[in-house]
Amino acid sequence: MAKQTAIRGNQTPPGGITQTANVQQAQPLIADTFTLLQLSENFMNRSEQNCIQLNDVTLTPGQTTNFIVQNVGLGESLELMISGSINIQNTAATAATIQVSPEFPFNLISNLLVQFNGQTVLHSLSGYELLGIMAKRSKGMFIGARTSAGAVFSQNNTQIPNVFASLGITNGTVIAGTGLTGVSSITVNATSTGVLTFRMYVNLPFTLRQDLLLGMIPMQNNSVYCNVSITMPALSLQATTPIVPLHGAPATANVISTVITAKPTYNFWSIPVPNDATLYAYLVSYNYMLLSQVANHLPRTGVEAMQYNLGNNFFLLSLLATIRNAGNVLVDVPLAIENPHINYNGTIRVDRRDIHTRNARQTMHYETIASPLGQLLWDATDVHYEPNSTNTTKWLNMYLANNPQFIADIQEAVTVPGSFSVLREQLVPANVQLL
Repeated sequence: MAKQTAIRGNQTPPGGITQTANVQQAQPLIADTFTLLQLSENFMNRSEQNCIQLNDVTLTPGQTTNFIVQNVGLGESLELMISGSINIQNTAATAATIQVSPEFPFNLISNLLVQFNGQTVLHSLSGYELLGIMAKRSKGMFIGARTSAGAVFSQNNTQIPNVFASLGITNGTVIAGTGLTGVSSITVNATSTGVLTFRMYVNLPFTLRQDLLLGMIPMQNNSVYCNVSITMPALSLQATTPIVPLHGAPATANVISTVITAKPTYNFWSIPVPNDATLYAYLVSYNYMLLSQVANHLPRTGVEAMQYNLGNNFFLLSLLATIRNAGNVLVDVPLAIENPHINYNGTIRVDRRDIHTRNARQTMHYETIASPLGQLLWDATDVHYEPNSTNTTKWLNMYLANNPQFIADIQEAVTVPGSFSVLREQLVPANVQLL
């Protein structure tokens, strides 16, 4: 069968975009994948992609840093290259060993907040959760590692190429092991100051996909402004919990200074010349959102111990969950959950599959591994006949849902009370309002 191509002479495919008179649907019904692709290609053929390197931003542990995105074009994504050094002084006559959390250095971003016009939050998530979304959107990002023959693939054993993250140390050594960078701990030489250097890359998307531009931000309008806030946790080396980036150090080892810099790059599409708003009006009429709800209480194990209220008024694309036990240690979701499903409209149980079946299916669909950073408990792109695509027929319309919940049983082996975090990938119509 010949491949279908976009219609170059028109801004919309034949028949246009389906309309609805039902106000509960919140503006036009979302177009199917092929229609969105045609709309995007027609726009891209009359536009050009560009980028602006914004001013460097200095990040300080325990504080929040803010910067403003350039007011130009139709926003497509925000890239951050974060690098720095942490100076650790060891006053003891023996070497000091410091544990490195499996999520390091991505958990140096405890929250990345993108807010428009001072009131509309489009993105609020941690660096570790954003890495999980990057893995979902881009295949083959990770280097899987097994600790022993027959071991279940573990998120704590997940490693990434050093182009995405790396670390090293002077006046000390790195100890190979589990974790994203393949380092489990570091040592600082006796009576020395070790300099821990690191680098990481994250890409925060504003659109549904790079070739499906639904969600672009109308930054060319002077009435729209975008603030970005990056929150870093405090560096408490003597902490005993693995949720802290660096922990388990003796009292003789302390952070004496840090130099951490973020280099933001704003990616955008230009306004067509001459300006034809019909080319992009639909593409900016929805907003792509990544919203995390962290530290939800997990009080017990057993039947339906995990319950998460989804809320209303959005189209649900995916749910990415991480679970921590009573010791704040990351728990591999496929080993912790049974009977996962969404309660939709009170009685309908959507996507009720064994967690191992779900994990195997996603591993096949995402070409080598499923997202190892937690688990995609719901994924609207998990459709085989449209590989690497978006099938709008599987998006859940939460405008029409009645008390929707995600529910799962928790295995007895998980120590409680624990917690879980859920990242919602969603679309909302006309969320960024022009002032």
